[in-house]
Amino acid sequence: MEQQGFLEIKRARRNLVLGLIIAIVAVDSIVLLTAGSDLEAMLSDISRIGTIGAASALSLVVVGRQKIKGLFGRAYLALSVGLILWLVAESIWGYYELVLGIETPFPSIADAFWLAAYIPIGYHMFGTAKFFGKGVKKSIIIIVTAAAAMYLAFYVQEIVNVSELEGADALVAFSISVAYPVLDAILIVPAVLIITNAGKGQLTSIPWVFVAMILLIIADSLLGLSQVTNFSSETYHITMIYDASYLCFMAGLIWYNKQFILDMRKMVK
Repeated sequence: MEQQGFLEIKRARRNLVLGLIIAIVAVDSIVLLTAGSDLEAMLSDISRIGTIGAASALSLVVVGRQKIKGLFGRAYLALSVGLILWLVAESIWGYYELVLGIETPFPSIADAFWLAAYIPIGYHMFGTAKFFGKGVKKSIIIIVTAAAAMYLAFYVQEIVNVSELEGADALVAFSISVAYPVLDAILIVPAVLIITNAGKGQLTSIPWVFVAMILLIIADSLLGLSQVTNFSSETYHITMIYDASYLCFMAGLIWYNKQFILDMRKMVK
């Protein structure tokens, strides 16, 4: 019976991985194939809004089913709040580009929502890291933290070196550009630690949300540099990474909903 249960979990995980890969390829193929065309901006914005919107909706389903009691109840409520804030940010960004015709609106009110989302997302990351991160060696924590600090120092230095922002909003834009890597460096620590500690449980062998966060930090880094250097070329590759990140958040929510919430209800019955 135990072996059968393990095989079912393994099969479900394999199917989810396959579904995630297919979804990423499908969405990113549309973005890639329209790169450089008149449809690029529209489809890029729609793809990001659609993927983060789907993840936000699914997060509300998880919160509704699990409620907000206990560590995971509060953690997934925080994740839901963060995803919704990102949805608002992506929607505002899309409105600026598609309706107002402002290409790469930076800085904008969208940045306020993106940055605000780091608070609940950080709560989720560090809260769940305490649970899944048991047994992580202190030496690994020191190495990852030091690497994150080096990444931050290098990234901020690059921003200072290549910044070409001018005008009244220059200081605001520069401050926002620095805020992103600072927050990313903080959150990448629990993300990487959990990735390195994966595989110690059948249900946690692939920490989806932490993978999603690492992808998002990569996209943030590329976008941040493009903004401070007034880079105006196609940024479809950044959109592709954001889409992959948002779809990974979805995969994590699907896995959690199926393997924890619904299966736990079956056990109670």
